[in-house]
Amino acid sequence: MDETRPMPVDEVTVPVDDIPDVEFPEQDVPRGRREERGFPTWGKIVIVVVSVLLILMLSLVGWVLINRKPPEKTQTLNTFDTADTADTADTADDTATDTKDTTAPTEDTTPPTEETTPTTGRRENMYTFLVLGKDKVGSNTDAIMVAMLDTENYKLNVASIPRDTYTNTTYKNKRINTLYGSGGVDGLLDNIANFIGYRPDGYAIVDLNAFMKLINAIGGVDYYVPRNIDYDDPYQDLHIHFTKGMTHMTGQKAMEYLRFRKGYADADIGRIDAQHEFLMTAAKQILANKNKVPLTTLINIVVNDVKTSLDLGQCTWLAGELLKLDAENIQFMTMPGNYNDYYDGRNYVTVDINGWIEMLNTYLNPFYQQITTANVDLAGRDGNGKMIATSGKLH
Repeated sequence: MDETRPMPVDEVTVPVDDIPDVEFPEQDVPRGRREERGFPTWGKIVIVVVSVLLILMLSLVGWVLINRKPPEKTQTLNTFDTADTADTADTADDTATDTKDTTAPTEDTTPPTEETTPTTGRRENMYTFLVLGKDKVGSNTDAIMVAMLDTENYKLNVASIPRDTYTNTTYKNKRINTLYGSGGVDGLLDNIANFIGYRPDGYAIVDLNAFMKLINAIGGVDYYVPRNIDYDDPYQDLHIHFTKGMTHMTGQKAMEYLRFRKGYADADIGRIDAQHEFLMTAAKQILANKNKVPLTTLINIVVNDVKTSLDLGQCTWLAGELLKLDAENIQFMTMPGNYNDYYDGRNYVTVDINGWIEMLNTYLNPFYQQITTANVDLAGRDGNGKMIATSGKLH
């Protein structure tokens, strides 16, 4: 017999009575997944997700705080060479507001001091912006506003330029509201620079949908409608109906009200006045409740729904500065001009050259030096009613 051969299983027998009794500890039978440390698995997932979101939000807030900054400033005024031309605004009338000094310079014997005010260059705390309201049809920008924000004294000046204003552009259509459609953003900014004497530091082109979103985001505007309005334009699907009195303006209602112009005696100028009154009312309500302004929502709308040169950091900076304003330090005005002029077979608004230059220097000039006819290319009437251009060449 081979001693290494394993014993067959059936050859080994153990009496049942010889198996000792073994007691096992009682255990609960788990139902579903086992809970660990008192938290179910779904609870841990929620905690992880919330933690990640908080980290992302804090990172975004940190990025915005670090990167919030004002826009880059335009550093020079325009210059047009009119030395060899005679058809300039110097002949507009006998009291032309042209600040060019033709007298011989005198030697300045005043000793220099550290407090001497600069005579050229940009003023430190002045920022300029171009804001355009885009029409529903085509690429016309029927609301055109030039604004200057003073962040030292916290004042905001806003001047509207009527949409039918004649511009001395090489484009076939001379109306200022067609510049964007004719030349895009670059063409628009070049022509606006000619009209105001400098290139604005930033721009925003707001279409109707973005405007309605902004109004809805602030909860609407309580506004007193000064007259009954009943107007229908099936072509534009525009239906405007208001009863005189206090009205809560949603985005839709505000859009309808600000587009209305047919019922005003002076048409577009009446609409501009209505726009100014509405925006002033909205500004007062926002500033009176500035702690409740949904700033993140508003900035998000601007960044995603508004065509603008401002990035997220610049939008955040601008929003913060605007909320420091007091309503009494906001002024709206309209470009002076002949609002019912007629030239080259078409109706236009022609700018009052001297009046506009005075308005620019009083409210919209971010430079130390004065804006003169040498810095703009304006087309308007001289004292004899002749159409002229300040650059010497009427297009």
